[in-house]
Amino acid sequence: MSDNHLTQSKLTGPNLRSFLQGYITCDLDDLQAGTAMPMAITEIKGRVVANGWVSEDSGNLLLFVHASVVDIVHQHLLPYMRFARCELSVDSKPLYITKKPSQGFPEFSVNDVQYGYTHREDSAFDLEQFQIDTGYALVTKATSGKFLPQMLNITEFDAVSFTKGCYLGQEVVARAQHRGQVKRCLRLASHDGNNLAIGDQVQTQTGDKAIVIARSTNSALVVVSTTVSDNDVQLITEEVA
Repeated sequence: MSDNHLTQSKLTGPNLRSFLQGYITCDLDDLQAGTAMPMAITEIKGRVVANGWVSEDSGNLLLFVHASVVDIVHQHLLPYMRFARCELSVDSKPLYITKKPSQGFPEFSVNDVQYGYTHREDSAFDLEQFQIDTGYALVTKATSGKFLPQMLNITEFDAVSFTKGCYLGQEVVARAQHRGQVKRCLRLASHDGNNLAIGDQVQTQTGDKAIVIARSTNSALVVVSTTVSDNDVQLITEEVA
């Protein structure tokens, strides 16, 4: 079964906001009712374990992440959840992004366009195509724990607050931001092959290494060196050894 969809996880427990505030990059104090905020969950070295959106429902917090990283998120948060007496439960139904959200789901904005969630695949966007069209990259199992938020450009979508208090990995993320030490970034690339897989390391036409984050028939989002021009990036689809 394909996992090219999102999964909703519910976080419950006492002092829920203060707990998650310490493990998420966005500022939960800015979370508005009925909406979902872009966010990332980072490990101690600042690498993104998972990202997507967070919202609140009846006093609980909901996380919307790629289906392939749900177990990774649970294992990452489990030691801290035990200490804070919080629990994470997962909705088994696949969740999709749509412009026609189902009732009861929050809405969110990407590039000033409103979206929402649905369980109906027939009225939804292909998740990888959504990423390519919007530029909002989602970490999957193949790419979890490999990139700083800046390398995925999710800082451009207000997924990371640089004014809130500390969270796990915050020092590394802030240092990279303020010292300009990020040497890789997200680029839109073209390709003419059908053998690309998420997480593959391939080459551009200029010989630079690129890691595939999302791909469609002829386009892909890749992480490459910041020295690579954002004009006419083409991939050579033979995987780099």
